[in-house]
Amino acid sequence: MRNRNYTKVDWKKYLTPNPNNIFVTKFLQDNGDAVFNQIALNIDNAVRLNTNSLAFVVHTNAHSVVVIDKKDYVEVLNECIKWFVQKENYEKCAEIEQIKKRYFEKNIRIPKRKKELKLI
Repeated sequence: MRNRNYTKVDWKKYLTPNPNNIFVTKFLQDNGDAVFNQIALNIDNAVRLNTNSLAFVVHTNAHSVVVIDKKDYVEVLNECIKWFVQKENYEKCAEIEQIKKRYFEKNIRIPKRKKELKLI
């Protein structure tokens, strides 16, 4: 098996339909349901494992790895929801909302109570 070199690209390049990039638009038209579903599931796993980023190859012919940083998980999930709203797949939207809920539950920090000084 031959090693391949990949360049890292921001998720917006391949996951946001762009009229200037016909390849991405066509790819998402043909494969968007599967791609956005897999991304949502992978973000869910990343949230459960508390990873700082997620990387994947969108297409076998693409020589780039899409990287999603933890700070962008919610924004990407919102893009997934947008996609499924356009497709009127509201069940999938509800599943993605649950993933977002888990993300927020894991990342909310409860502030420690400060000790109050007592005057004697």
